[in-house]
Amino acid sequence: MEGYILAFFYYVLICDTLKLVKNEGENMFQSIKYVLTENFSNVYRIYSIAKYEVLADIRDSRLGIFWNFASPTINVLTYWFVFGLVMNRKDVDEIAFFDWMIAGMVCWFFIRPCIVDGCNAIFQHSKMISKMKFPVSILPATVVLKELFNHACLMVIVFVIFIIQGIYPSVYWLGLLYYCFCAVCFSISITMCTSVLNMLARDTKKFVSSIMRLLLYMTPILWPLSRFDDIKWLQIIMKANPIYYVVAGYRDCFFYHLGFWPYRFRAMCFWAITITLFAIGSVLMHKFKAKFADLI
Repeated sequence: MEGYILAFFYYVLICDTLKLVKNEGENMFQSIKYVLTENFSNVYRIYSIAKYEVLADIRDSRLGIFWNFASPTINVLTYWFVFGLVMNRKDVDEIAFFDWMIAGMVCWFFIRPCIVDGCNAIFQHSKMISKMKFPVSILPATVVLKELFNHACLMVIVFVIFIIQGIYPSVYWLGLLYYCFCAVCFSISITMCTSVLNMLARDTKKFVSSIMRLLLYMTPILWPLSRFDDIKWLQIIMKANPIYYVVAGYRDCFFYHLGFWPYRFRAMCFWAITITLFAIGSVLMHKFKAKFADLI
């Protein structure tokens, strides 16, 4: 039943996308082509900007790269202390709660800053945009690439923790590359939208930050979805959440080893939402490309 409902959700989303394509027509495809061309032709520039911002953060601190490992580790330990010890959460599917939680948190600590910081992707480079002709559509990718470095640092810590506990790498861990790619695509797509909207209304970032705090508990990450076994409609809504698809994928690679097939309907929903967001973001980028300097 769940699969049919998610398939229906996917069908409705595709229909809305086709309507958008029909209304925009050629403009949408031109916008997507413009954004893709600009990003792929400026790959080295994206890398250079992301590298500069990572080094800028390190340069301001005496301990440097240490904080790229320490800061997310402290956050994870804080959540574990509150939810694991104080609230005494039980094991989930015979998996220690801390292990189960950290497998989801490592993904959340990547996606959240991509989305929140991505709202300022254009605005924080306003001086550069106003003084020279600059490929603005590459800026969301620079934010995601920067956070991908921090994500890699935290993943190293997670691997070490799991190996110490006897959870050794397997062929299923290769699936993390796919789900990481999903997180990157989704983050870039939604950041393309929010970064433009934030130029039109500065309240966008505050709104997005508030929504992300809510999504931490609604995804869910700190508690199992099985708590809502009696409320099927709410479970379906949560499973349609693109972030949950990535979080569940990370946990599957680490613990469940079910593969991609059981998540096929969630995958369709995920890619439908991601492609739709990318199309909308491309249209916004292309429409306002000559107006960003005036909006600053």
